[in-house]
Amino acid sequence: MRVSRESRIHLAAARLLMPFGIRRRALEQLFARTAAAFGTPVPPPRTRGTSGRLLEYARFTRAQAEEALQRGEDLAALDRRLHRAAYGLGASYRLQLGVRSISGAMAAARLIYRNLGIDFHGSLDGEVIIRRCGFARTYTPQVCRLISALDRGLMAGLARGGELRFRQRITEGADSCRACLEGASCA
Repeated sequence: MRVSRESRIHLAAARLLMPFGIRRRALEQLFARTAAAFGTPVPPPRTRGTSGRLLEYARFTRAQAEEALQRGEDLAALDRRLHRAAYGLGASYRLQLGVRSISGAMAAARLIYRNLGIDFHGSLDGEVIIRRCGFARTYTPQVCRLISALDRGLMAGLARGGELRFRQRITEGADSCRACLEGASCA
């Protein structure tokens, strides 16, 4: 993946500034926005470490999504709330990191997703490949499809629009998740 010089500089600085405390705050922001989209409070942390809190987040989102599916909740409305919540985070990261291009958005997404235990690779033509995802062991295919509204929102916020369209998912038995950012040239 080719990344502009401007993006490399901003993202290199961001990597240096991503110590434990900042990663933990970023996770708590995601937790708070996700909980708000589900209309529920954020559960208090049971662990001190970021990896433990990340597992709590995975279990929380799975439980909330399963409840919404079982209740027959308006999934289109929930999808919009999750998308909007993550779009705000993506737009905030875009401003903080000085992202001005698709290459910058893909580089920023790689950094953000790495902190979530996801091996994200994005190309200049908008192709996204995820070879490993820490959530895949926790999510069912139905939960993954619903929660991916967060991925779509985050990418749209980082890239100033566009829709991430998934073609395959690890939770559905594929060896990787594959998606394309709408408006890009990938097929």
